Amino acid sequence: MARGTKFTEQDRLAIMLELLSRKESFAAIRRKWDISETYAYKLRDRALQSLRESIGRSASGPILEVQALRRKVAELERLCGEQALTIRQLGTGGR
Repeated sequence: MARGTKFTEQDRLAIMLELLSRKESFAAIRRKWDISETYAYKLRDRALQSLRESIGRSASGPILEVQALRRKVAELERLCGEQALTIRQLGTGGR
């Protein structure tokens, strides 16, 4: 049977925020919430990892979108150029 947790998701978030804010000592937060040192580090590390991933996505998201749009514009310009040449050749009878 899976082991349950005594903390809700909201509790874990509150603990993470307290650990990251450093307004209280690590030991004081552990005593307040009655958590082990290992669990406290696990929560802190999970919060830091989530922040890193979130920052990475938000920073690279627009950059990747701009790059994709630039590739699309370049492809459309190439297609327009080819069509212009075809129209010119058809208009002059292929001469």
